[in-house]
Amino acid sequence: GDCKWTESFALPLDSEPYGTLVASYPGGGMRVTWQQIEGLTGIQVGEDYEYSGQRVGIIKTQYPHYEGIWSYGSNLDQTILLVRNPRWAIPSFHNILSEINYGQEWHEVYPYLYNVFTKRAPIEDWVKWRDLKFEKEIELWGWHIDYYMEQGSRYWDDLDFERVGEKPLYFRTDDMKPWPKDSHCIYDIDCFPQAVVSYEKLRKHGTGPEELRKIANALRSKKDMTVLADEAIDCVWFETFIHASAPNNDDRDHNGLLAESYKFTNHQMQIIANKLEFLKEKYSTSEWANVTVAEDLVLALEDYISEIGEEMVYLQANPAPTPVPDPD
Repeated sequence: GDCKWTESFALPLDSEPYGTLVASYPGGGMRVTWQQIEGLTGIQVGEDYEYSGQRVGIIKTQYPHYEGIWSYGSNLDQTILLVRNPRWAIPSFHNILSEINYGQEWHEVYPYLYNVFTKRAPIEDWVKWRDLKFEKEIELWGWHIDYYMEQGSRYWDDLDFERVGEKPLYFRTDDMKPWPKDSHCIYDIDCFPQAVVSYEKLRKHGTGPEELRKIANALRSKKDMTVLADEAIDCVWFETFIHASAPNNDDRDHNGLLAESYKFTNHQMQIIANKLEFLKEKYSTSEWANVTVAEDLVLALEDYISEIGEEMVYLQANPAPTPVPDPD
């Protein structure tokens, strides 16, 4: 069907919409996703760090990752989980950190917000950060999925009240399972995702509109949610990519190196592959049989496993040259 892309607007202050939380690991493709949601609904998507206390209808977050916060109390009702291959999500997360000059507090970040989605980090900065943070971040990527699929599994210890994951704060271990549930998922919201959306599929011409339909189906018929008719979704998917004005990951291509320049070591790639296989097996068991969101998650994981496998074969056939020894 035909459609016309328009700017999104905030819901009226006196509205009481059915609320949806859209959650992803940092660097997980949220920018493109919220742009598509705004194109689909005409409703502005709120930000966890800028939450005003009003029932805005749709909010995006990286919670429970330490880059996200639970600022919205019990003003939301359901969850949509966005996933992206960690091979690309982790470097993208680092690019955001680089663009905001690694600031943590708002006053540190604010002066650099204009940099976001404009340029990728210097390779030497990526390598240092990668080798320092990789093992923690690949665990956090997997735990982010588990948190929502398992309805609030608290992978952090009670002492880790800020979830920053730095010593002396620490994460729980497998031998401490079953992990307790986050109280937010008991009292505030249904954390189990009503849809699992693959960023990669949402981006692609052949699969994007169908992935957007998952979001539409989760929002449709909910109070104060305006969702385009199904026959217009193909059109709005295209129109949003053409007209959405906020910069996204593609804009980084104009200012320096491409995403493919940011690599992992062979050992790190094997760890990523192992994590993907582990999660695929976990969510393929009989416990998850005929659960649509688990099936969608496994399909995404299988795509990631295939992509990682192809890159590992290439890396093994084309090893990086041995650096020249430092004479000093």
